[in-house]
Amino acid sequence: MIDGESLLRSARDRVGTSRGRLDRSSENRVKRWILFDGDRERVATALLGAVFAVLLVLGGIWPIEYQDLLSETTMVQTVFNTLLSGTILLVSIVVSIAAVGISQELTSLGDQSERVDTTIDFQGGLEDRDIVDVSPARPGQFTAVVLRSIKERADELQRLEGAAGREYRDAVDRLQADIHANTEEVLTTLSRVPNGSTDELLTGLNYDSSWQLYQSRRILTEYGDQLTAAEKRVIEDIMDTLHTLMVCREYFKTLYYKLELSDLSTTLLTVSLPAIVFITYVLLALDSGLFPNVTVLGYTPLTVFISLAYTIALAPYAVLTSYVLRAANVTKRTPEEGPFVLDADRETAYDAGASDD
Repeated sequence: MIDGESLLRSARDRVGTSRGRLDRSSENRVKRWILFDGDRERVATALLGAVFAVLLVLGGIWPIEYQDLLSETTMVQTVFNTLLSGTILLVSIVVSIAAVGISQELTSLGDQSERVDTTIDFQGGLEDRDIVDVSPARPGQFTAVVLRSIKERADELQRLEGAAGREYRDAVDRLQADIHANTEEVLTTLSRVPNGSTDELLTGLNYDSSWQLYQSRRILTEYGDQLTAAEKRVIEDIMDTLHTLMVCREYFKTLYYKLELSDLSTTLLTVSLPAIVFITYVLLALDSGLFPNVTVLGYTPLTVFISLAYTIALAPYAVLTSYVLRAANVTKRTPEEGPFVLDADRETAYDAGASDD
């Protein structure tokens, strides 16, 4: 019989989550650049360069077989015809998805007013709780203000001397230490992120608010009768601020996906038209068969031309790959939403053999 902990660990293995999900500091720099930090157009160019290099290496290792393969004009034309059809279909699909996203923005004046009012009211929540005089307009600054407030409340909770026992103090110490570690990590990353960049929207996703919210609720429930009014107030403030953080970072995550979809559509349309024209030219050139039969360093003009043409024909797919890689990894590493904890390293009161809950 499979217990709950085994299922939780299995889920974690499938989605690849871990504590510090978006902390890229320990990852290979090349992998980090491809998945997150690199400009998507440059990543696509690097992928195409790798494809072109591989094709040239294959042509150098098996020059005779490779040349005979490329001499089969009908087969090569079939490959490029397939790429041409696939490119047109790919553009149609992406444009359709972008159109669906745009259609969601076409709402009535009342709906637009309600959306703006909701955002303003949400920002005003920080001001109502005296966290800040004026709520920051930049996502990164807003996240930093919320995190500092959580940290200050955790410090205040630890300083309060109530009548609760040792177990309560241990639970508060664990919560305060976790808040400190998470906050310093995210604030350090935010200090290195330029204003207006995509990372400004993503950095707050690294904060492990789900377990902290659970731990705060558990402390308030288990030790509520022993807590002073001040301790209860601070714990409730921590919970409210964590709730604010969860809502704003999910909203920032939505903004990120909207920006990525917009950039993907623009870049794909820009790349696809020249690629379609070039593939058409390649088909006509292959049909004419006007390639000199000479060899330079083991390569013939046909070998180099077909390798380059195939690489260029893959440009739309390289662009799609570069964008989807980052979006998919952001989703994969931030599957938690709200109070639910998917990290198997986090113990809760319902885990078998939990030592501290």
